Amino acid sequence: MYLGLLCWSILFVYGIAGLTATVFRAGPPGPHFQSSEVRMESFVPPVNQTDKEVADAVWRTLQIPLTGPPPEYAVRRDRQNNLEVSFWTTNGPTTATVLEQQNQLRIESHRNTIWAYFNNLHSTTPRDRPYDWRIRLWAYYNEFAIWALLSMALSGVYLWVSSRPRHLLAQIVLGLSFISFLVLYVVTR
Repeated sequence: MYLGLLCWSILFVYGIAGLTATVFRAGPPGPHFQSSEVRMESFVPPVNQTDKEVADAVWRTLQIPLTGPPPEYAVRRDRQNNLEVSFWTTNGPTTATVLEQQNQLRIESHRNTIWAYFNNLHSTTPRDRPYDWRIRLWAYYNEFAIWALLSMALSGVYLWVSSRPRHLLAQIVLGLSFISFLVLYVVTR
């Protein structure tokens, strides 16, 4: 009961994320943005630097909230050989394109819908190595909630086994859950 009280807000987020993925998802799969914005900003790329070092300079210049220095896989060249740097947050992605000839950055920001925001929030874990302390704190809370859910499930089984193991309806439900798990396991492999 106390684990459930500690995790009620994240259970709410999990519920919204589940409903978003199954019920409220309208249209084809893919990103769903509430709004997008494109802006230009002056930027003189450092000379004699690797793409990753230039990307780090872009991050220091833009200081996009809730992001950290971009990982290697977020730095690439487009068809015109311009450097593109992607930054991802729970609020939505931002792509900065370094236009070296014009000494400018083209910044394209997308803001997620509330449903996509909750979906991103529910999947944030410490393994994502969040840079910002607010997201890192949420990631630890998320990890705690996952372990708490596992504890609640195991303690529920323990309470059933220790109090009413011969209850026919409980045995039927337990059998159906094992069968459902096996069928889903075989079907999704």
